[in-house]
Amino acid sequence: MDFDYKALGLKCGLECHQQLDTGKLFSRTPSLLREDTPDFKVKRRIRAVASELGEHDKAAIEAVEKGLYYIYEGYYDTIGLIEIDEEPIAPLDDDALRTTLEVALLSKSRVIDEMIVMRKAIADGSNCSGFQRTILVATGGSIDVGNKKLGIQTIVLEEDSARPTEKGDWHITYRLDRLGIPLIELATEPGIETPQEAKEAARAIGTIFRLTGKVKRGLGTIRQDLNVSIRGGARTEIKGVQDLEIIDEYVRREVQRQNTLLEIKSELAKRGAKKPASGTEGTEITDLFSGTEAKILKNAISKGESAIAVKLEKFAGLLGKELQPNRRLGTEFTDHVKAKAGLKGLFHSDELPNYGITEQEVLSVKSSLGCAAEDAFVMVAGQREKAGAAIKAILERAAHCFEGVPEETRGALEGGNNEYLRPLPGAARMYPETDIATMDMDDETLQEISAHLPLSIEERLKLYKEWGLNEKLAGEMKMSNYARFFGRMVDSGADPKKTAVFLLEAIVEARREGAAVENLGERELEEFIIAIKGGKLPKEIQTEVIAEKCRNPAVPLLHILKGLGAAGTDKKEAEKIIQEVVARNSAIVKEKGMGALAPLMGDAMKELKGKISGKEISDLLKKEITKALK
Repeated sequence: MDFDYKALGLKCGLECHQQLDTGKLFSRTPSLLREDTPDFKVKRRIRAVASELGEHDKAAIEAVEKGLYYIYEGYYDTIGLIEIDEEPIAPLDDDALRTTLEVALLSKSRVIDEMIVMRKAIADGSNCSGFQRTILVATGGSIDVGNKKLGIQTIVLEEDSARPTEKGDWHITYRLDRLGIPLIELATEPGIETPQEAKEAARAIGTIFRLTGKVKRGLGTIRQDLNVSIRGGARTEIKGVQDLEIIDEYVRREVQRQNTLLEIKSELAKRGAKKPASGTEGTEITDLFSGTEAKILKNAISKGESAIAVKLEKFAGLLGKELQPNRRLGTEFTDHVKAKAGLKGLFHSDELPNYGITEQEVLSVKSSLGCAAEDAFVMVAGQREKAGAAIKAILERAAHCFEGVPEETRGALEGGNNEYLRPLPGAARMYPETDIATMDMDDETLQEISAHLPLSIEERLKLYKEWGLNEKLAGEMKMSNYARFFGRMVDSGADPKKTAVFLLEAIVEARREGAAVENLGERELEEFIIAIKGGKLPKEIQTEVIAEKCRNPAVPLLHILKGLGAAGTDKKEAEKIIQEVVARNSAIVKEKGMGALAPLMGDAMKELKGKISGKEISDLLKKEITKALK
């Protein structure tokens, strides 16, 4: 479905969050995600605290009211006391700040003179401390999107949260390895006017991030949040969009949702409907289903749980109205029940009879509630306390239908839809960090960073062409995290093609075979390139040597090469080995002449692989076979 977005008054802004490939922001533990069994677990509960103004953030309150506890998993060798909030934070990571400043300067943003670390209250358990540390680095600036400039509101540096690994009815388990990884957040103004512009803006921002060469790559390392509204609607924040290619679809479907909610508001007004009264507890209808064949209700009643229903006056036909593909207004009610009461779902009259509930049972419920023809009802089953909380959530969401579109934070679902997460947070959740001093930004530092900003894509491609890289290598290198390192190595005398092949092919192949190449820093990579330049690391064994270095990072590269027999072989020794190979195969040489090159190449490679390049072996074999034939 598409719309006239100008007529609807679409406003959209992007918040792009990118993990940085640097040290952790406020601790010196490694920025490394792990899947092996954790060494320890910590159990915590989190409560909402008032801000310095004495106010509580409504999103934090809703999270605490769920009554959940949290389990945090960690490793003795990669997680420290800072992650579990038992020790004051370490100084800010310089590399992360410098990278963020580069993004700000590339975006023509104004860097803040005095940076203050703030605490942002988050009570969903994703931070052991109950807050996330964040620093406003720059404001203003713009990015090019098509033929227009899209304004930037803020550029922020913050710490990533812990990652959830398990969710139960009353707890969430988090892995602490992701907690503290630096995130750069670039937020645009709400100047995006079409879904396609949203996709183009995300690409432009992603390009700026990647030019720094300091961003993590792979699923989950970059996340986009969308702020969407239409005329008469309300700002909705859609969090966690990971698939860049369908950002436009997320915008389309949110426009569809808001537009339909406004239609529902209009229809309720036409019907003369009134907001449901707050404080209504619903009606106990458990006895009406004592002989039911509906599995969900039957199981709940067998466990002594309750079935409760509530009438929604003049809502008939509206709960089944589609807001997004395969999501209806009733689905919105379900989202609120899941988020606020912990129940897995509900039944509503627009979808009944169904799920084993008969027509007679539906009529009995309507009769019990006093429903007229235009009325609808919603029913839930579960523990009495949870069922009561669910009815409260249903009535709150029904009341929002009279306003049209509620302001809220929603989560991105696969394919382009979204679901309710929590209310929009307010200013009450921000207050200064007391464990670290403010940071002054001086002009000298900014001038030094500005003088060494990364080249643009166009500048890189022009340079790579001058260096003799083919189209494939140039295309892969232009946005590689190794691009700036590659440039420095070539400037210092490294061979452009051999260096590019090593960085773009050998390292990728080693990663594919399981080597932990993310543990190789620029110092280690420079060792490899010096060895390639000196002829001690032929292409044929680069992947093998990388893997060995990753397994034993403390062992000098020269020792690894010697252990593999790849160091110290000179031309005279290689010539002697080739002579022996030709002598052993003299019969084949006499029979096939230069046609013997291919079969002899295999024998020579067995003895010289890694000691000299394949081209050098081939050249020596041709020379020796020619001599033998004479």
